[in-house]
Amino acid sequence: MKSTLSMCFLFVLVGIPGVLVAAESTNAPPKGVHTVKAGAFKVEVKLSGAFGPSQSTPIKLRPKTWTDLTVKSVVAHGAEVGEGTVLIEFEMEKLDRRITDSKRALEAARLDLALANAEHQFAVKSAELDRNSAQLAFKRLGEDLKHFQEHVKEFNVKSTHQSYASYSNSLAYAEEELKQLKKMYDADDLTEETEEIIIQRALNTVNRARFSLERAELTRLASLKFGMPREIKDRETAQERSQISKERLKATFETSTQRRELSIQQKRVDFDKAGKAHVKLEADRKLLDVKAPANGVVYYGEFVNGLWTGRKHLAAKLRPSGKVMPNETFMTVVSPRPLIISGSVGEKDLRQLNLGTRGWATPTAAPEQRIPVTVTAISRVPSAPGKFAITLAASLGAAHGYLAPGMGCAVKLEMYSKAKALTVPSAALHYGPDQKPYVKVVAGETTENKAVQLGRTANGKTEITGGLKAGDQVKVN
Repeated sequence: MKSTLSMCFLFVLVGIPGVLVAAESTNAPPKGVHTVKAGAFKVEVKLSGAFGPSQSTPIKLRPKTWTDLTVKSVVAHGAEVGEGTVLIEFEMEKLDRRITDSKRALEAARLDLALANAEHQFAVKSAELDRNSAQLAFKRLGEDLKHFQEHVKEFNVKSTHQSYASYSNSLAYAEEELKQLKKMYDADDLTEETEEIIIQRALNTVNRARFSLERAELTRLASLKFGMPREIKDRETAQERSQISKERLKATFETSTQRRELSIQQKRVDFDKAGKAHVKLEADRKLLDVKAPANGVVYYGEFVNGLWTGRKHLAAKLRPSGKVMPNETFMTVVSPRPLIISGSVGEKDLRQLNLGTRGWATPTAAPEQRIPVTVTAISRVPSAPGKFAITLAASLGAAHGYLAPGMGCAVKLEMYSKAKALTVPSAALHYGPDQKPYVKVVAGETTENKAVQLGRTANGKTEITGGLKAGDQVKVN
C-alpha cells in the first residue's frame, strides 16, 4: 500500500511542469564539460622542514702548518657548555718538539745571517787592502826593475869584475911574497927547517889564492852569463805576476762582492722563512686551544643551510686517538633558542613565494600542534637541482620546549587565498598562435573560443580573472 502511494506521488511530481524544470536544473553537465562557479580557492605549498638554530658557531680548525690533529679528549655530543669551556684537547707532544726545533732553526738562521754579514764586511775591507797591496807591489816591482836595470846591473858587473881582479891581485901578491921569501932565505942564515915551514906557508897561501881566483872566475862567468840575466828575467816575471794579480783582484772584486751579497740575501730569505715557519707553528699551537665561543649545546657535525648533517663518520674521529682533519667542521656550538625552520621549495613554487608569507609548521614530534611560521629568507640560486632554500621564523611558546635543533616538521604555506574565485580545470585552457589563453565555451550544440585572463594555478585548477562568468560551461580536453 505504501509502495503504491509513493509511486503515485512520484508521477504527480513529474507531471508538474515547475517541478520538472527544477529536476532538470540539478542535473550534472555532460561529460567533458565544466560549469564555472565561484568558490574558495587557495594556493598552498607543502614542504618538509627542520628546526635549526638561528645562532650557531661551527668549530673548524685551519692550521697553517701543523696537520696532525690527534684527539686526546673531547666533550660529548649534546653537552651543554659555557663560554670558554674547552671543547677538545689534542696531543701536543710532537707539536711542542717541533716548536723547539723551530726555535733552534730560527736561531741558527739568525746566526748564519749575522756571520755572513760580518764576513762580508771583513771581505770587502780585506779585498780593498789586497787590491791596494797588489797595486803597491806592482809599482814597487816596476821601480825595483828599473833601478836594477839602470844602476844595479852595471854595478854588479863591475863588482863581479872587481872581485875577480881582487882575487887575481891576491894571487899575484902571494906569488910575489913567495918569490921574495925564497930570495931572502937564500941570503940569510936561518936553519933549513924554519925556511921550509915559512916557504910552505907562503906556498899554501899562493895555492889558496890561485883556487880562490879560479872560483872567482867561475862565479864571474856564471854571474855574467846566467845570474844577472836570470835575475832580470825573474824581476820581469815577478812584475808580470804582480800585474796579473792586480788585474785578477780588480776583476773578481765586484763578482765576489755580488756573490757574497747574494749569499746574504739567501740567508736573509732563509731567516725570514724560519721566522715565518716558527710564527705559524706558534699560531697553530694557540689555535689548538679550542674553547666554546659562547654558551650553547655541542653538536657533532655541522648545520648546512640550517639542516644538521649528523655526519656519522665523526663519531670515529671525536674520540681519544682519533684524528680530526684540517678545515673540517667537526662540531658546532648551538644556541638552543631562538629556532628557525629551514627547508626548500621547487622551481614551480618559487615565483609565488614572497618574504613575509605565513603558514603553519607541524612538528614531527607533536603532530597535533600548529606553530605559526613566516618566510624570512628565500634563496635566489638553486640549493640543489630544481630546489631553492627558504628560511622561516617560528613563533614558539612555552609548550614547545621539547623542540631542539635538528628535529623535523611539515610546513604548509598559504600563498594565495580568495573566497569567491572563478576557476576552471587547467586542462580546459588553450593557447592560440599568439600564445594568449582561451577556453571553449559550450553554446548549445556548438562551442565558442573565448579569450580569458588567468590568475593563479594550483591543484589542477586555474583562476579566471576575466572573460568568464559563473554558470558558463567550458569543455575540458
